[in-house]
Amino acid sequence: MVGLLVCIINCFFPQVEMALTGGNVPLPQGFIKVACFGFLVGLVFIYRTLDLSLFPTKMWLITVGYLMVVFIWLWQGQNKRPSEIFLAYNAYYCPLIFAPLAAGLRGRVSQETAFKIFMATFATCALLGWVQYVLQEPIIRLASNDGNFRIYLSQWMVGGYRSIRANSFFAFAQEYGSFVVLIAAIGIGMCRARGGWKLGVPLYLFAAATCYTTMTRAAFLQLFVASIAALTFTFGKRNTRVRWQPLIAFAASVFIAFSGLTSIISQKKSIYDDVSLQQRLDQWQIAESTLSHSSAWPQLLGLGYCQADKPVMVANKEDWNTVLLDNMYVALALHIGLIGMAVIVGFFSVMWSCLQRATVETPTPVMIGIASYWSTFAMTGMFNIQMAQYGFWFLIALVVSGRPTEESINSWEGQLDTQFVRSAAFV
Repeated sequence: MVGLLVCIINCFFPQVEMALTGGNVPLPQGFIKVACFGFLVGLVFIYRTLDLSLFPTKMWLITVGYLMVVFIWLWQGQNKRPSEIFLAYNAYYCPLIFAPLAAGLRGRVSQETAFKIFMATFATCALLGWVQYVLQEPIIRLASNDGNFRIYLSQWMVGGYRSIRANSFFAFAQEYGSFVVLIAAIGIGMCRARGGWKLGVPLYLFAAATCYTTMTRAAFLQLFVASIAALTFTFGKRNTRVRWQPLIAFAASVFIAFSGLTSIISQKKSIYDDVSLQQRLDQWQIAESTLSHSSAWPQLLGLGYCQADKPVMVANKEDWNTVLLDNMYVALALHIGLIGMAVIVGFFSVMWSCLQRATVETPTPVMIGIASYWSTFAMTGMFNIQMAQYGFWFLIALVVSGRPTEESINSWEGQLDTQFVRSAAFV
């Protein structure tokens, strides 16, 4: 569990390394991924179990099979070096490829333990994030001396002044905001139990305020969508309706991106400023032109174009330098083709269905939080590339989700108040 969280909070371990070595990162973040999945393989052999009842095995086989075919195409047809392809697969698809291994640990971590870990992690990240926002200083190191680590400092124009977005131990403010959104959804899920609102409502309100410190509009939209999903899971009499929420949220994101709504309300340099969105649209247009002027096979199987370093708005002295593009669908089409985009989006849709069913069967705060966060994948894909983040949270959901029984549900609800008190004391 901790290893998977370190993969999500991708700047924490490098910060520890720099603190211990005087500014160097001898073990890059990729090493952490390899070690985490190596340990996962070892645990599967130790436990000798592989419960795939919650896992979309057929769609996983289709996805991995396609990635194997595309690997050969990119190597031989697009003249990409195998090292480049492996780097791209690590950046985009790593947790998706190794996802079945987590099924071998299903139910090994209790919901109560996961709740305590999440709350302690959130308390630590929020403390740093608020200090960054209040002091307008990064606080942590932004780059290592050996060049193995770098944070692109996220900034924003507010009232004509440049402002730092809180990113805590994450590489980007959006990733930090997504984690906070998940915690906010857990707060709503806590209200399901008798008396749970006493801690659930304050947790949600604090998480929502913390989300604002990221100054990231995509995170605000994500909070709105996840909150609706969490409310449906928690209080809805027909909570299966949430199944279609990703599609509705995707339609809303398309409207926001192409309706020009932000330019109407953009009267000054503030959080309503639509410059970054317009730059995204320009980059999408360039990418579409590149793809449309390619021959049929590259369009279908990909050009091998990958952003292993996630693109951001990088502040370069006084000028804004727009780097690459920020759209999951366009990125997938350029990397593994239109077929690949359909396969990955299909795999994500099936994973969402699995999480939605598991949460309806066992509506604990932790599962409600993860599933509500996951309900935003189609929308955030319009403005960001977070496939790996969603993949890691799906692995965590597999680890903490046990087989639901009436006894276990009653036990959870009956002991929830006590667990919240103990968790608060733990934090």
